[in-house]
Amino acid sequence: MSIKTSIHFVVCCVAFFGTHAWADAYPQRPVLLTVPFGAGGSTDGIARKFAALLASELKQPVLVLNQPGAAGTLQLGNLARVKPDGYTIGFYSYSTATFTSQLMKVPYKREDFELLGGVAEFSYGIVTSADSPINNIKDLVNQSKTPKGVFFGVTGAPNNFPFLKLQKLTGGTFDQVTYKSSAESISAALGKHVDVALQGPSEFAELVKAGKLKFISSASDFRLPWFPNVPTLKEQGYDVGISGIIGIAGPKEIPDDVKKILEAAIYKVVASKDYKEYLANEYGIKNYPLSSADFSKFVDKGFLIMRDMIKAYSIKIE
Repeated sequence: MSIKTSIHFVVCCVAFFGTHAWADAYPQRPVLLTVPFGAGGSTDGIARKFAALLASELKQPVLVLNQPGAAGTLQLGNLARVKPDGYTIGFYSYSTATFTSQLMKVPYKREDFELLGGVAEFSYGIVTSADSPINNIKDLVNQSKTPKGVFFGVTGAPNNFPFLKLQKLTGGTFDQVTYKSSAESISAALGKHVDVALQGPSEFAELVKAGKLKFISSASDFRLPWFPNVPTLKEQGYDVGISGIIGIAGPKEIPDDVKKILEAAIYKVVASKDYKEYLANEYGIKNYPLSSADFSKFVDKGFLIMRDMIKAYSIKIE
């Protein structure tokens, strides 16, 4: 072998093994996990547990950064612009991506993200102040048809879906008040700044048990395990129900080897007994272990579903 050929061979080997050594070594420093809502809510809580378990898998710290604002789209806009090296990933809300992004002018599009897997499926309920005259959905609809109307507190989509649908179905007036965190929207209902709020059961369960709030309906397609005697919206005569899905995404063009490491670690964490039991016991919600391919198909289908819903319910596009 000539000297020239030998040098060429060595260079090729260094390039090949150097590239793979770098990928195999990922991550070499802490990973940042961005979250679309403020601290103190259920999304923040499940993010922090997820981050702790993911850190164990990756053998590096996973730091949580809350980026609330613009109905959840601020965080996704920031995520789309970060360096695609696998060191910044974020929660990816199905409803924010597929619904809110078709209502607002946002600085990103579906193709700007690499979807890495599913995380959790939320359940929802509607609460009002303890002394409110609203005791069920019939009362809620009746008030919506008065000059007073109904003010509802939410963090954005999909929490606002039932009210948008109720307005379309009944002709009542439902006005949205948007908060940066689920805890803030529940506090607004408690303080009577809004008539009702719709959030996950962990946000209001203790306040309901203490008699400070009143739980008037499950907004999911099933009765909530913590409140089995309270019927769903459908059981109360309105064909309305929601399910919120959260996954993980990063910016497009993450290196394939790094993406595979993240996908495997994320799926292992979400499918674990530890995470499943934590979500059920602390928040009354389900883990949602989807592969990146299946989550991508789910989201792509969701764009079409939400587009049709916006049209069907004449939802205002800003």
